[in-house]
Amino acid sequence: MSKPLSFGRDDLMAIAAVRYCLGRQTYIVGDCADWLIDQWENISQQARTIIKRDIEEEFERDDEARDRGDKHKPLGANCDRQEWERVRKLWEAK
Repeated sequence: MSKPLSFGRDDLMAIAAVRYCLGRQTYIVGDCADWLIDQWENISQQARTIIKRDIEEEFERDDEARDRGDKHKPLGANCDRQEWERVRKLWEAK
């Protein structure tokens, strides 16, 4: 029998990867978004809940920063935010 796909202890590595990528302004944001979209169903429900919460909290912080006209944006540049918006569709569609 094959072992189910795992991303570290209780999907810790999936959560850590997302937390690392949030706020970055490099190619890693798009790569992380692509990977999350591809692997979402393989990530445990508990880890998906944490990832969703982390991303939604960052969207709130980003929205507030943009409303204030802050130079620093928690989700990065517009192109980075668009990548996270693609990920957000994983749970907004349901």
